[in-house]
Amino acid sequence: MSDVAGSGSDSDVVREVGLEAAMPDGVRLVADAWHPAKEGPWPVLLQRLPYGRSVASAPVLPHPSWLARRGYAVVVQDVRGRGDSEGTFGPFVHEADDGVATVEWAAGLPFSNGDVGTYGFSYQGLVQLGVAARRPPSLRAIAPMMCCPDPYEGWTYEGGCLRWTFAAFWAAQLAAQEEGAVPVVPDLEALPISRALGDQPPGWFLEWLAHPEDDEYWAERRPDLSAIDVPAFTVLGWFDDFSSGTARIIEALGAEAVCGPWAHMPWGTRVGEVELGEEAEPSVAHEALLAFFDRVLKGNADAPSPKVRYYSGGRGWTSAPSWPPPHRVISWHATSGGSANSRHGDGGLVEGPADPGPPDLFVAEPLVPYPGGVVPLVSEAAPEDRRDVLCYTSPRLTAPLAIAGSPRLDVITRCDRDSHDVVASLLLVDPSGEPRALSTGVRRVRSSPGQRSQQSFSLRPIAWTCPVGARLSLDISGARFPAFDRNPHDGSIAVAGVARNAYRVATIEVLAARLELPVETGAQG
Repeated sequence: MSDVAGSGSDSDVVREVGLEAAMPDGVRLVADAWHPAKEGPWPVLLQRLPYGRSVASAPVLPHPSWLARRGYAVVVQDVRGRGDSEGTFGPFVHEADDGVATVEWAAGLPFSNGDVGTYGFSYQGLVQLGVAARRPPSLRAIAPMMCCPDPYEGWTYEGGCLRWTFAAFWAAQLAAQEEGAVPVVPDLEALPISRALGDQPPGWFLEWLAHPEDDEYWAERRPDLSAIDVPAFTVLGWFDDFSSGTARIIEALGAEAVCGPWAHMPWGTRVGEVELGEEAEPSVAHEALLAFFDRVLKGNADAPSPKVRYYSGGRGWTSAPSWPPPHRVISWHATSGGSANSRHGDGGLVEGPADPGPPDLFVAEPLVPYPGGVVPLVSEAAPEDRRDVLCYTSPRLTAPLAIAGSPRLDVITRCDRDSHDVVASLLLVDPSGEPRALSTGVRRVRSSPGQRSQQSFSLRPIAWTCPVGARLSLDISGARFPAFDRNPHDGSIAVAGVARNAYRVATIEVLAARLELPVETGAQG
């Protein structure tokens, strides 16, 4: 079925509704297509999603009709078991096989010239990677934006902790779209956590909880990035929940990228409580996406040089040959008199080697955990009044400091329990004294009571130019709830069935901590 979707300055756009693609096992998947009304054929841009094909990622990306007016046939498909498509939906399970078959089907549609590019963000980004790794003959390019290449690390878990808010709400969103489903608001306070979606949660949600380690379950669902041989483009948001994963895509694929100060949804100029101004708006990403496909699928221009364009908070847009950009590493050491608890304590952050001083000690109570998400640029002043967080703050900067990359924490801890969490945040304390988080990382630590444990892990990527008069701060806590799940501190690997009365208080000592900051060298405007 066809209808006129609208008209523009270049051409009218035709929408074809209900196109069916037969998968190798006979299951039929349903798609809509938008293409110019004038005679083609056209290169195809394919998107596959589980939220209903009419959505088409339009909350953040240009609508298919916009792309059609620029000379593309855009095909948007309901994945298996969603919308009008047949079969049973299972996150990550069928996407590579179905995607390969769909690419070749799309290449053969009457309006197609045989060349297919894929695009989309979030889940619509991840599903492209498994397809590209299979190298279907008609695939020419991919644009997986704001997504993670691994369904385990950076998607469902992070540093061994369950990404609790994301996992629960995404599972509820998917479950609510099942036929006959009654939407459920996740109970993030539920214990055991397996009850968060009610008495009959989806089987795949329980599977996620039952596989807290990176085992064969996740390996079977993980795309092989090393097998991808087509050009790639992506968009990274500093404050997107998948920022670390997107950075891995840029590095692994040598992808062209636009990295901006955006959260997952919406992409805009306001981040948390901070308005960044018109320069931060996301049209630069949309324009770069179109330019990428125009070049790869139409041969309209040469590749950009440098390949990466990124927004540095406090300064604006900069170019680099890759991500991370050329940089040097500056080490900052935590030091105190043994009382770095809260922002009112004696914790300091010193550039270069320093005596850490006596251990800093705090208590982690999992039933009253240190609060927070990973919401960007929100004031941390109120949480930092608590004494279950250690705050190490630098002197005021005497020169601008342009951070660009993923900060890294080396930390030595000791705990009286069999496990504990280390959550670290890099904050910018503005000249007025307001602390705002720029980047966060987490690690779940298992060790014998009283044993020293040394950990090294990365925080999420960030580009920010810290002004003269501001200060840096390193916060270390034993929780960040509900962003990450509670740790019962009993050494349990799987915590899905741990009852409320089994959670135990942990006493954690930080014996030494070093923050390594990547600082720009040779940035280009």
